[in-house]
Amino acid sequence: MSRLEELILFILDRAHKMGINDLSKFQLFKIPYLIQVFSIKYTGIKFIPEAIFLRNQNGPISVDIYSAVEKLEKTGYIKKEIKENRDYKKSRHCHSLAKKLPKLGFTIGEEIFLDNFLLKLLPLTQAKLKELAYNTEPMKNIKKEEEKRGNIKKGAVLDFSAVMVDSDVVDIYSDNNP
Repeated sequence: MSRLEELILFILDRAHKMGINDLSKFQLFKIPYLIQVFSIKYTGIKFIPEAIFLRNQNGPISVDIYSAVEKLEKTGYIKKEIKENRDYKKSRHCHSLAKKLPKLGFTIGEEIFLDNFLLKLLPLTQAKLKELAYNTEPMKNIKKEEEKRGNIKKGAVLDFSAVMVDSDVVDIYSDNNP
């Protein structure tokens, strides 16, 4: 099982434990994206190095997430239901766990890291998740390019090199810190 597939299962598991029965496809795109940004910002490395995120109409998406969700559906780990969503006047693809989680390969430290952010991200509305995603460096940079061009760069690969490691974290782990 890929690290991305494990992350999706972990997110759905934590949502369930928080009383959130299912997550939309939108949430399954934005939450891993934000985890990726936070991981770079606070650890200096990508949490899911195999995932490539692209610019789409509603922010970042990943074909890798589509593939991972599809594989998890085929293997019976997650199920998808289509529900009507009155708030957005479109049907909502709802994903939830279908069976007990397998043993995941995350370290205790990685689980603590994920739990810290998932406690904040999972209860957020789609609008708030979109706002958070748009306020990240990769999205800000592509939006600047789009303003110059006058159109959305749909399908452009998002550049995570603009995400700066938090200086407080660097100070904590630096050999120069007494």
